[in-house]
Amino acid sequence: MNVDHRVIALIDMDCFYVQVEQRLQPEFLGKPCGVAQYYTWKGGGLIAVNYEARDFGVKRGMRGEQAKELCPDFHVFHVQELNGKANLTRYRDASADVFRVLNADFKLVEKASIDEAYIDLTDDVQKLKENKPNLTIDDFPSTHLASCTTKNEDERVEAIKSWLKNGQSDDENRNLDLVLGAYLVERIRKKIKEETGFFCSAGIARNKVLAKLCCGFNKPRKQTILSTSDIDCVFDKTPVQKIQGLGGKAGERVTELFQVDYIGQLRKYSLDGLQTSLGDKDGCWLYNLIRGIETTPVNSRNLYKSISASKNFPGKTSLDTNEKVRTWCHNLAEEVFNRLEKDRAENKRRAKLLTVTCTTTTNETIARSCPLNEYSIDRFANDAYRILKQFNKSASGSNVYSPAIINLGIGAGKFLDSVNTKSIADLFSRQTSKMEPTGNTLNMQESEQADEESDDDAETITQKPSVTTSSQMKGDFFRKFQQNEERLKTPFKPEPKPSSSVASFFSRYSTNENSAHSSPDKSDDRYITCSKCNKSILAWDMPEHEDFHFARELQMEENKNSYQTLVVPKPTKPIKRKNETQPSNNNQTLDAFINKKPKN
Repeated sequence: MNVDHRVIALIDMDCFYVQVEQRLQPEFLGKPCGVAQYYTWKGGGLIAVNYEARDFGVKRGMRGEQAKELCPDFHVFHVQELNGKANLTRYRDASADVFRVLNADFKLVEKASIDEAYIDLTDDVQKLKENKPNLTIDDFPSTHLASCTTKNEDERVEAIKSWLKNGQSDDENRNLDLVLGAYLVERIRKKIKEETGFFCSAGIARNKVLAKLCCGFNKPRKQTILSTSDIDCVFDKTPVQKIQGLGGKAGERVTELFQVDYIGQLRKYSLDGLQTSLGDKDGCWLYNLIRGIETTPVNSRNLYKSISASKNFPGKTSLDTNEKVRTWCHNLAEEVFNRLEKDRAENKRRAKLLTVTCTTTTNETIARSCPLNEYSIDRFANDAYRILKQFNKSASGSNVYSPAIINLGIGAGKFLDSVNTKSIADLFSRQTSKMEPTGNTLNMQESEQADEESDDDAETITQKPSVTTSSQMKGDFFRKFQQNEERLKTPFKPEPKPSSSVASFFSRYSTNENSAHSSPDKSDDRYITCSKCNKSILAWDMPEHEDFHFARELQMEENKNSYQTLVVPKPTKPIKRKNETQPSNNNQTLDAFINKKPKN
């Protein structure tokens, strides 16, 4: 399917946090409400405000007491707290309810955030087109056109009627696809309301950037269509920083560099002109985007690539003692542990990497990782503290932690399926697959903000700028403005492919064992003691070391089962035949394989 003929929708839940609270307390439905974090200082900071409250001038970011001055009937819900920090479990569970509905009807659903989802409707539209449905205005009760500003319902109905007539009679520009896509979105939004009680808005267009843009044109409880023929008209009135991927400093730099305010004003610049200023990749990306061309696919992804928890410690609450750091390592570790256990039960997978991040009073941000060897609160907390104490510049023996920490986070990632391995060969083949080249290493630059299930303070979440960008935007110009971009990794140069995956696994393991420190210092934090063999292993070698033990245990179990099920008749008398060679035993043990002597 030509990317220009795709039909992409963005589903965006309206004031999601407020709706979740109102579902639990329906007596507040239809009333001005907001959700605040913590009860401290002037009623807490508002992280979500519904549209009834916005009519009174209440805005997100205000304090609860300030909102009540503007709207005396304003009701404040408070985010639950656990271990002294915001607990977003109820919002995460409500989000799962919405995605269950979406996944039941569509194959290509991408989770963009806790309350947003992209859907690729292209195949669904083509199937619907074959049935030639007879659609009327009644099938589009909340649909608007991005190019048409209507003052009342009558004007909206007339605009949609005209658009439906043109779209169904003349499919030269494939507008019928967007008509059918809008019909499908109307149905799924209705289903979400019926099954979850939540209202949502939507945008329907040819790509993710356009769908994201038009979704916000007619909120709440409405959907907007942006067709290809309306792009120039819409872009002439759209500020540069409203475009996904051009927010924040990147957008500011573009407006300053080209002296423009609206994205449509960039249309006058040639491809060469944009590439000269921005570089080949970014210039090409922006040139295409100005013309409504953007090719980022919708990836069917409903599971986060990492699970994390973090908390801010501003001012006097900063973590300035070892005791405080230990306490919060334990609190965050407990939360991550609980969510990992739930994730393992629901999704049959296990995280293999623990990551600790912190920001200090000197504005230095530190991020370090270590293997996640077992699911244990104490192990998470101890490993996190072991990492953090390396950056404590206070004198040895002092309880002071300096520089103090103002933000601390613990996360887990690098998930692997935890289903039982059917055979030892499966394990070896997975190990060998790590040696395969990964193709274009630039793909690693794509932001993973939407892939991380972060349980940060809710206030922090709402203030994070969107950094999800096109896979085509890979140049240096925009990259330096992406605040939360994943670090670039050095391209991996694969070794020559071994003839045997089993040999490859053990040869690499043996090499790592031989190169390990023969008698490491007990106080060296780089080493971890293996609980199974009591060897001191470098932290970054521990996952493969554990794989070795797992492989041995698996092989021993297989050999044991083979021995128990094999029935061998006992001869009454040993028989020896002259010059007869003994048959080779194909069921060799793992130790026999490792200690096999080379032939001379």
